[in-house]
Amino acid sequence: MVNPKGEYYGKKLLFVGASGHFEPAIKKAQEMGAYAIVINNNPNAKGKQYADLAADVDTYVVDDIVRFAREQEVDGLFTSWNDMNLFHTQEAADRLGLPFFATREQLDALVFKYDFKVTCRKYGVPVTPEYYVGGNLTEEDVARFQYPVIFKPIDSGGTRGMTVLHSAEGVWEAYEKALAPSAAKKVVVEKYLREGHLVVFDLAIQNDEVYLASAMDRCIVRTSESAVPLAISYLYPSKYLDVIESQVIQPVTDMIHGLGIHNGIISFDGMISEGKLYLIETQFRWGGTHFYKFVEQECGVDLLAMMIDYALTGKYDRYDFKGKINAHFRRHYACQNLQAYPGQIREVRDVDKVLAMKGVDWLIQIKNLGDIIPDDGSTAENFAKIGLSADNEKDIYRLMDAVQKTLAVLDEKGQNLIKKNVPAELLG
Repeated sequence: MVNPKGEYYGKKLLFVGASGHFEPAIKKAQEMGAYAIVINNNPNAKGKQYADLAADVDTYVVDDIVRFAREQEVDGLFTSWNDMNLFHTQEAADRLGLPFFATREQLDALVFKYDFKVTCRKYGVPVTPEYYVGGNLTEEDVARFQYPVIFKPIDSGGTRGMTVLHSAEGVWEAYEKALAPSAAKKVVVEKYLREGHLVVFDLAIQNDEVYLASAMDRCIVRTSESAVPLAISYLYPSKYLDVIESQVIQPVTDMIHGLGIHNGIISFDGMISEGKLYLIETQFRWGGTHFYKFVEQECGVDLLAMMIDYALTGKYDRYDFKGKINAHFRRHYACQNLQAYPGQIREVRDVDKVLAMKGVDWLIQIKNLGDIIPDDGSTAENFAKIGLSADNEKDIYRLMDAVQKTLAVLDEKGQNLIKKNVPAELLG
């Protein structure tokens, strides 16, 4: 008999990380009856306001996570939306004897950009070629570059530290920019595939069976020739599902089996150039698209609840994926990146009006009052993620435009920081 207060009533789930992205997971765990404890070292972190208990604990110090978890007598650990926290949480779970969906070896093979590419090549998964990997770039290395190239930190996501170069001009500045956010202090320089289509696809794995859960196209805006283009939205379903299914699903499945991944979720970013799909990087965690929400709307499978199940019990059997998971969505969906200009957030207005719009299904506010929006061309410029649905793509773009014109994020001068950057040609 299910406890009326929830199946996990009396259980404590520790969330390692506290960005606004954690809101749905925290609330889901609470709906399931769990006591949600949230930690990171930022007292103003948005996710903490949803917690039953919040504490300032450095999630980059495993000893501190373990000590706090023991003090609180937690029953499980949950993390996502941050690559480095995957490593720290996995180690903490191992020391505490608690379930975690990945092993250290799997994380090592997939999370860091260059190691991911080495792993892909082992299994015949196509990836973009690179010209340099390391932390000591020389003139001889630079002489081998074939432009355009893209500089990236080897271990940081969200476009942080990335620069596109079309010539040798600016090489050393791009190198230092990529080196700065890297925990490993290493950089990868890859061939930049400019003329192509950016796609993301998400897999759900259950008992060694791999299912294509969703696939999307990135709608981007380019702010300069050197900046990595930022996605203003992710559109479902992808127009290139046939390419994804025919070119990479089998070798990616072989890779997942080879790494011994039996259950969970994993996402891949790729570029289709001249008809061929090259994978760029992976997210062995939930990403900023919150794709589980669209899968639940279309397929009736709550993947987020299943990952909470796994964190608390080590089980992943709430649903049987066979016959349910299908990336060929019937309706059109989008995860809108609501981006903002640089400034400090002093006031947020009209969230209720946005949520009342037909076709707006959910809104996840990432930034909190007092947070500073940077001017770094990265995903840190995102104020919120908004889930949209409509019968056609044109209506999705029109809804995105209406959202941008309705919600207000004000700085100390009363200026609205929200960018209105849906290209006019998409509005029709």
